Amino acid sequence: MPLKIRTFRSGDLDQVMAIENDSFPDPYSRMTFRLLGQWAGDGFIVAEDGGIVGYAVAETEGSRWHIISIAVSPKSRRAGVGAALLKELIRRAGPVVRSLFLEVRAGNSAAIRMYEKLSFERTGEVKSRYYPDGEDAIVMAKELT
Repeated sequence: MPLKIRTFRSGDLDQVMAIENDSFPDPYSRMTFRLLGQWAGDGFIVAEDGGIVGYAVAETEGSRWHIISIAVSPKSRRAGVGAALLKELIRRAGPVVRSLFLEVRAGNSAAIRMYEKLSFERTGEVKSRYYPDGEDAIVMAKELT
């Protein structure tokens, strides 16, 4: 079955939470995703391949989108799902905002490479123990034309 990307629906919450919990040592809460589902609109997407295999969510902050989270189920990683989700967010953001930005763990070299391949540039660092486990973050952004 080919990968399909679509807007999040409330019935997707259990599968999104499973991916979130498998992906992060400090996952967002179910309530956070319920709220994002209510107000993120086109900025909350899921990838399906027989079931939900990944999600991405962004919120509007002025004239840009802040990419809050992108995650892919362990069994579907390194298969282009994350890049496909990011490309779809970029496509959806184009008519709405001028840029996108995100924070990524300083040690997540695979994610950083993916962002750089899609023309995100490093714009700063957050060295104040950004993540609950104390790891710093790199801020990356992409200007849209």
